[in-house]
Amino acid sequence: MGWAYWRGRTVHHIMAKHEDRPPTTVGLIKAPRKLELRDRALWIARALEQETLRLGEMGGSIMMSDCVIVSEFPEWMGIQLGWAAGDLQKLVFLVGVLAGFYSQVKGFEIVKPNEWKGQLPKSVVIRRLTKKFGPGAVQEWEKDEWDAVGIGMWAMGRF
Repeated sequence: MGWAYWRGRTVHHIMAKHEDRPPTTVGLIKAPRKLELRDRALWIARALEQETLRLGEMGGSIMMSDCVIVSEFPEWMGIQLGWAAGDLQKLVFLVGVLAGFYSQVKGFEIVKPNEWKGQLPKSVVIRRLTKKFGPGAVQEWEKDEWDAVGIGMWAMGRF
C-alpha cells in the first residue's frame, strides 16, 4: 500500500495558493503474505500508524485528529479475472479496516480510480506529476507510491 504525506501547510492553504509541491515523504507498506486477511489488514493499519509516529518525531507532532486520509476505493470494471481471484474483495476489506481503525481522524475519504485519474494509464500519471513538480523534485517511486501522490494532489484540487 502506497502512502504520501504533505507536512506543513493545510490542504486549504495549498489549494488557495495553487501550490504544486511534492509530498514531504512517501512510502510503501507491504504486509507479510503469511498472515490471514484480517491480520494483514490490521498489520497495514498499524504500520501506517507507526509511520505517522515516525514523521512526528522528525518534525513535530502529528495529531491523527488533524489528519485527512484519502484512500482509493476499488471498483469492479466488469473483468472477471480480478474478481474471481479475490483481489477486489481483499482491497475493499482493507479499506473498510482502515476506515474503522482511523475513525479518530479529521476525515477519511474514499475515491474511485476513475474519479481521481479517469482512464489515464500509470505512465501518464507519472509524467504529469513529474512535470508538475519540476525536474529533480521527485524520486523514483514505486507504482503504488505514484498513485498515493496522485490521489493526494487530486484531493487538494491540484491533479
